[in-house]
Amino acid sequence: MNAQGQTPIHYSAKPRLWAGAIALIAFAALGVQPMLGEGSYLENLAGMLRFFTIWGNVGAAVIMAMIALGKTPSHAVMAALATALAIIGGIYWALLSGIHHPQGFDRITNQFHHTIVPLAAIAWWLVFTPKAPSTKALIPMVMVPPLTYGAFALVLGQMTGFYPYFFTDLPELGWPMFLLSNVLLAVFFAATGAGMVTVKNALQRRF
Repeated sequence: MNAQGQTPIHYSAKPRLWAGAIALIAFAALGVQPMLGEGSYLENLAGMLRFFTIWGNVGAAVIMAMIALGKTPSHAVMAALATALAIIGGIYWALLSGIHHPQGFDRITNQFHHTIVPLAAIAWWLVFTPKAPSTKALIPMVMVPPLTYGAFALVLGQMTGFYPYFFTDLPELGWPMFLLSNVLLAVFFAATGAGMVTVKNALQRRF
């Protein structure tokens, strides 16, 4: 038992193998992407990190690699990862795919960043992680990625004048709308995460 009275999770060879495969494809797509821009590899890599999509894919790569190596992220970390990836894929395909038309290899890596890695990691979470003991306890961690990214994007924008998304554009929004937009985004993450965990737990009870 751990400090919370819960039995530690130890993943068997099969989930670890699948986690390793997801980590490999995520790292591969992230490693290829900087080769496709016009700048140097490091310049393009730094440019990638301005976007939340890349944050989510880096998170998937690192966390899946940890699991493959025998580490066990908490329920909250896994729920936060699944939520972020679901929102990344959902918003891209609902709002952005119609106006974003990558070409060549960029079209392939784009599919990995927005579709293949998110779906694979979420499927792993649904299949292999046990039922979460408390949905409410997971919510603070689910809200960490958008709030952390919002702070990062604010600093980035103040330093470079580049604001990746409308909710990060402080000069355009002003402080009241900037803060409200980021709080509402965190609440959206919380609601999405709570819904996903609730559905996951219900499916596990049924099957």
